[in-house]
Amino acid sequence: MCNETNARSVHHPRPPRLAPVTSLLPLSAALLLTLAVPSPAAARTSDESGLHTLRVELASARAEVADLREHAGEMITRYEREAELLEEATEAREAAVSRADTATRIHRERRLEAARQAAGAYKGEDLSPARAWTGPEGPVGLLERGAYLALLGEHRSAALDRAEASRVATATLAGSAEKAEEERSEATEAAARAREEAEEAIAEQEEKARELLKRQTALEEAITDAGRPSSADGSHARAAGDGSSEENDAPASDATSSAGGVCEGRDPGDFGNGRVPDSALCPLPQPGEVLRADAAEAFVELDGAYREEFGRPMCVTDSYRPYHEQVRLFQEMLPGMAARPGTSAHGLGVAVDLCGRVDVLDSAEHRWMLDHAPEYGWENPDWARDGFEPWHWEYTP
Repeated sequence: MCNETNARSVHHPRPPRLAPVTSLLPLSAALLLTLAVPSPAAARTSDESGLHTLRVELASARAEVADLREHAGEMITRYEREAELLEEATEAREAAVSRADTATRIHRERRLEAARQAAGAYKGEDLSPARAWTGPEGPVGLLERGAYLALLGEHRSAALDRAEASRVATATLAGSAEKAEEERSEATEAAARAREEAEEAIAEQEEKARELLKRQTALEEAITDAGRPSSADGSHARAAGDGSSEENDAPASDATSSAGGVCEGRDPGDFGNGRVPDSALCPLPQPGEVLRADAAEAFVELDGAYREEFGRPMCVTDSYRPYHEQVRLFQEMLPGMAARPGTSAHGLGVAVDLCGRVDVLDSAEHRWMLDHAPEYGWENPDWARDGFEPWHWEYTP
């Protein structure tokens, strides 16, 4: 009985009721979606990490571009030095050849005259004093021939010495000409090597610039995907770089410096024409264009006014121009169509070449620029007026 009561008192839990499968499906789907989709915080972290990586790569690429520009400038300087040496060697060779030819000619003439005199004496020609005064060569010529006749007699040794001295002098001059020719050849080879190295450096720099533009595009796309304002991100991108810009198509705004503030750059007067480092320049809103800090700031303001008037940014084909590009243009363009390397306003970062009908004389865009650009310190110089170079504008505060 007791056992029976105890047995009845033992509680066996009932199995739980199973919920219908259809009622669990929404919960399962929600759980799977929660696991599959990263949280906003995780996505933000991933984007920021990717942007940081791109910025580091961009800064590295810009540093490489700056190094290549410097290397190209050094190679061009070396080529110019070797070209001068080549010109000097060529002049030395030509002078030596000329002296050798003159000495050889004189030597042959003297031997020929002496031989003729000797032949005349052998044939019994009249060599009397009367003949000396009445002959076409006069007494001096007769005496010179008489001196050579001494070769046949007691003065033969002295005459031979004189002939030998003339021969040695001629040989020495010829040797100088040969040495000058060798120096010319070496200078030519050195100049050719220097120019090839410069061209290779420039080609490498241009390839790096193209790669830089691709990275810049990827950076801007990543910034856009991350939902960041493009102008702020442009300053972050430059913060990772060296202050140069192959920049964005964002609306006109103040160019920013490597510190993230307003770009101040450095005075290009501290550097040679066309040898200004990227860190001393400031970006324009137009991709890939840079200028001196004050010129860039004024241009950005001018570009803003232009956008308000025409509904689009100014079209820029060229701004700061490195020295190696000045050399290339000077060699490729017709005489007078490009400034001599080291004298261009582009090399100081205070000039731009414009397109988009600003470059068309008497167009609405060109007239607007003539009327309003001076308010911002920009001028189409007098020498460029009247259709000569309507696209060329310089900053002249």
